[in-house]
Amino acid sequence: MFGRMILVSWRSVLKNRRRTLITGSAIGLGLAALLFTDALFLGMIDYMVKSATETWMGHAQIHREGFEETSRLILTVNQPERVEEGLLADSLVTGFTPRIIAPASLESSRELRPVTLTGVDFTTDSSVTALSASMVQGDYLTGDSTEMIIGEKLADDMQLSLGDVAVVTAATADSGFAGGMFFISGICRFGSEELDRYTAFINLDTAGELLGLQGRVHEYAVLFPAPITAENQDLPFFSAFSTGGNTAEGWPTLAPQVHSMVQMVDISVAVMALILFGLVLFGIINSLFMSVYERMYEFGVMKAVGTGRSIVTGLVLMEAFWLGLSAVILGSLLGWAVIQYFTGPGISFGEMEFTGIMMDKPIYPVFNLSRLWVYPVFTLLFTMLAGVYPGIHAGGLNPSKAIRRSL
Repeated sequence: MFGRMILVSWRSVLKNRRRTLITGSAIGLGLAALLFTDALFLGMIDYMVKSATETWMGHAQIHREGFEETSRLILTVNQPERVEEGLLADSLVTGFTPRIIAPASLESSRELRPVTLTGVDFTTDSSVTALSASMVQGDYLTGDSTEMIIGEKLADDMQLSLGDVAVVTAATADSGFAGGMFFISGICRFGSEELDRYTAFINLDTAGELLGLQGRVHEYAVLFPAPITAENQDLPFFSAFSTGGNTAEGWPTLAPQVHSMVQMVDISVAVMALILFGLVLFGIINSLFMSVYERMYEFGVMKAVGTGRSIVTGLVLMEAFWLGLSAVILGSLLGWAVIQYFTGPGISFGEMEFTGIMMDKPIYPVFNLSRLWVYPVFTLLFTMLAGVYPGIHAGGLNPSKAIRRSL
């Protein structure tokens, strides 16, 4: 009996091929658009997270408690030697670099600008951040006490070129003031307003001597195998390094705006999915009711010869299943093909800054099977759900009235 129901329902789907094609194509195209949108959003989030973390921030950072809120010069990391030993011993840490960070003023022969003076360990920074890769003019740090790298926008604002002299003035740890003369050895471009316009980079040891912080640092930028590792707040790393007056925080805490975007993606896709499933619901109901009215005589005869209500309802539900399955196969194949097509060249949105991140490179859709199988399955389930009402209506037809209406 069940096998015969499958055969009859499949023939019913093929009986009106135009309606089946239109309904199935509409559902399939909606599903393909949803799959592609989800993959594009995942690619955008992947781009934003990597840009925010692997450009400069790192996947996590270690500071002295209160430094993030106040930026006080004296709040340096407690027991830095012990912290570095712990980082070297942690199997999850793939790289780290220390920094000194202080407000300062930078003066050229034409301009005076406030900047964030950042002391960088050139021996470890290149494996953690993109500073060395972002150089557009000149050379990366070599350890010379007079060299300085500035952002491209800061160089334009202050009319500084390679080899020009710039003077730094900053408060020291003992509440005094110190100054130093530097030569512009490199100009970088991160694509970030903060780094390109308001930051000057010098060697870590030089910054320590200038500010009276020899042997001390303000933060450690840390890399894990992947950014997603830092999303686990229960990671032993955070508890191990949040002791002795220090605190360890992951990028979701350090860049809450980016983390909020990650959470908004799921909400946005869920809203789109609800819209699609709503269209599926009404589209299938309309198509199946048309099929029921066209086959009124057939159902009337079936009921007249003793066919049970559940059998008639089951036929309509099976018809909905075949229609949904066809649409899901079409939509999944089309969505996969579009994703694969754009995976190579990516999609360029030009140059725009979003939440402090410069998005000037192509975004590549991410085909994540663990997420993408959900939409076809739910599309099929909603298609079956849409067939319940027409099925119950067909199962409850009065045989004599159904036959008379069809004549």
